[in-house]
Amino acid sequence: MIEVTQNPIDPASVYKRINTAGSGSVVVHFGVVKPVAQGKKTGGIKFAPKEGLKDEIAEIEKQMREKWPIDDVLLIRRVGNLTIGDIILAAAVAAETRGAAFDACRHAVESFKKLKQINKQELFE
Repeated sequence: MIEVTQNPIDPASVYKRINTAGSGSVVVHFGVVKPVAQGKKTGGIKFAPKEGLKDEIAEIEKQMREKWPIDDVLLIRRVGNLTIGDIILAAAVAAETRGAAFDACRHAVESFKKLKQINKQELFE
């Protein structure tokens, strides 16, 4: 399942939304806004989605399901103006084994960093 939202990402709801029935491992990663970017203090980041963002994230989910034996996946990408400490993204993976869950989650996180259908603007102080 994928989601693109302007609303804050609630960590507890991420776990509740992923189907863990039959899974032996759930790996969840949250990316957050850092206080420093490119060696400068920042007050936050503005993320502006392009039209194909949901399709690009859906392709990441497809790759994950094809490569690893996972039971469920939830990928959430936040857009809009975010401040320091806000959650930018959530990647949650449920699988029978921790190896598959960790590897698939790492793939999602690395793929999020390469998204082409989103513009990122650091809001320097």
